[in-house]
Amino acid sequence: MKNQILLIKTVIIFISLFVFNRGIHGQAFNGTSGSILNNGTNSYFNLTVSGLNPSIMDSAFGLDSVWVNINHPAVQELYVYLVSPGGEQVELTEGQSCTGANYTNTCFVNTAPASITLGTAPYTGCYRPVGYLGRFNTGQTINGTWQLVILNSYPGGDLGYVISWRISFGNVPAPPVKFKSSNLPIVIINTNSQVIGDSTIYANLGIIDNGTGIRNNLTDTWNNYNGRTKIHIRGNSTRYLEKQSFSLKTVDALDSNLNVSIMGMPSDDDWDLVAPYQDKSLIRNPIGYDLFREMGNYSSRVRNVELVINGEYRGIYVFQEKLKQGKNRIDVNKMTTTDNAMPQISGGYIFKVDRPGPAGSGWYSLMPGDSTPNNHFFFAYDYPQSTDITSFQQSYLQSSMNNFETIMASDSFASLASGYCKYIDIGSFIDYLIIEELSKNADAYRISTYMYKDNITKGGLIHMGPPWDFGIGWHNCNYGNSFSPAGWQYQLNDTTYPEPSWWARFMLDSNFVNKLSCRWKELRLGILSSNSLNNYIDSSVTALTESEPRNFTQWPVMGAYIWPNPQNEVGATWPSEVNDLKTWITNRLSWMDGAITGRCVALGVKELNPVSALTIYPNPFSSTVNVNYEIIAGANVKLELFNALGAKVSSLFEGIRGPGTYTEEIPSGQVSDGIYSLRLTVNDVVSYKKIIKIGY
Repeated sequence: MKNQILLIKTVIIFISLFVFNRGIHGQAFNGTSGSILNNGTNSYFNLTVSGLNPSIMDSAFGLDSVWVNINHPAVQELYVYLVSPGGEQVELTEGQSCTGANYTNTCFVNTAPASITLGTAPYTGCYRPVGYLGRFNTGQTINGTWQLVILNSYPGGDLGYVISWRISFGNVPAPPVKFKSSNLPIVIINTNSQVIGDSTIYANLGIIDNGTGIRNNLTDTWNNYNGRTKIHIRGNSTRYLEKQSFSLKTVDALDSNLNVSIMGMPSDDDWDLVAPYQDKSLIRNPIGYDLFREMGNYSSRVRNVELVINGEYRGIYVFQEKLKQGKNRIDVNKMTTTDNAMPQISGGYIFKVDRPGPAGSGWYSLMPGDSTPNNHFFFAYDYPQSTDITSFQQSYLQSSMNNFETIMASDSFASLASGYCKYIDIGSFIDYLIIEELSKNADAYRISTYMYKDNITKGGLIHMGPPWDFGIGWHNCNYGNSFSPAGWQYQLNDTTYPEPSWWARFMLDSNFVNKLSCRWKELRLGILSSNSLNNYIDSSVTALTESEPRNFTQWPVMGAYIWPNPQNEVGATWPSEVNDLKTWITNRLSWMDGAITGRCVALGVKELNPVSALTIYPNPFSSTVNVNYEIIAGANVKLELFNALGAKVSSLFEGIRGPGTYTEEIPSGQVSDGIYSLRLTVNDVVSYKKIIKIGY
């Protein structure tokens, strides 16, 4: 009886698939079968299309579906792509985003109601692919060799077999995205038919940015940048995503590095184009960087753009500064191979806690990380690079960190006379902890965790930051308890990439906890208030409202599970993703309010409300503006003005102030129209006020 039922079901499925194929699709072509390699390299299966007329694919006639039968016990190991005769590649399934055994009579069509990532093995029936089939229907040739490309991303993993596959063409294909203009800057890259990969290639780079409120058209002159660039794929785990990120270096006609100001950012030659692919809110990286900068620190400046590569629309990207040494980046002293004695050898250095690299790329920590078993984590050289840093400089930097870690492991680590405060810039560690804990970034403290050490002439202290990569922060990761608004991220116990044990030690020191409490309460009155954060998100959403439908058509990840998304993706929309982000942040703020329990001790500014001690009038202003502040006790005072990009415009005062009320004046001629941030630092406490200059 069971065999009869199984036979009947099989016949019904076969008839249904046959009728579906005959009734909806036009001409179909079958591809080759064969074994799937499990050695970490691609497996290729060819299919020849010939004799079709029309011979190009567009919105009137083009590719409309792909069918596969693949035998594999763990499809989460497989990345499956379709490649056209012209080299266009579209992802059908995403490794880690599907699970179970086999793809059996699996149909990929972009009009299907559900993503393949939300299906159940063996995925019989029709699903939306991870990628968009409309990317083929842009005037590309039909006839020629098509390929099904399968990567088993687990070398030595399970063996598999492609039983059969076919593609179909018809009169109702997925239409291509039409892109002509944007309210965002447009970035255009032409590689002259070269493929962007791990190796650096030269390309032409154009940027159209007509200014605030002026529309940018694809046909406009490349007015912000028009020149050459070196480009390659960037990222570790993200390099396998269909929408890839890129590193750029601007170069002149002779291919020498070229410092240029791009979209209002300070002049330099190193940039990144980061794809918000797993991040369906599209704003997780910008919010992390902007907040850290608003807290008074350097972090990568960013601009949202729309990208076109070789004539193909690539969606929304974040154009941002690459972290590096420089006056307008991480401002540590420049070093050469001759700086091998004091004071030059004392800095500056940029390094990071990261994945272990090859010999000579860094060193393992002296003390084990906070994990069970207690594995040691890895410090990687960043500046000077591993190829440039001398053995003397390596020894000096390692010794500096060894001294700090030795103190942190000692019973006297919290001593004000001989403890960790002699080695580190405490304020930077506190700010770094706040932004990484608020975002609950899954990579925080243990991967791409940047640090730098100043030259002794600048104090010689070790600083934390700038932060890097919030793509799986802000409730966008389903492992390590990162999805929960409760709990400390620094307590994550990961044996592969352990976190330094310093953070748990800091939280045992009442002095550190009290300063953390003071800083948290100060920020919660300003840029980390619920209203401020929601306003930031709302303004970001407004700027992207026009472009997000194009982006999510070209990259149909909305309503799909893209590892490691924690959200329920059934019926998801962009507004629901944004609301999820807002709700999670609200709950995270509430948890941190209760978890940061230190006693805020006044350090020269009124307790709990330092902003009330700093007033500006008139604000907005068109002529002279007065800055008024009150000092409760003798203190070191610094008053500085920064523009909207985080660059310091002027230093209004720096020195010792006794108790009293003080007024500083900013003449209108010192600043142009725009938004500025005024920073008052009194000992360890920092206050901010936004200030606006307007013309008549």
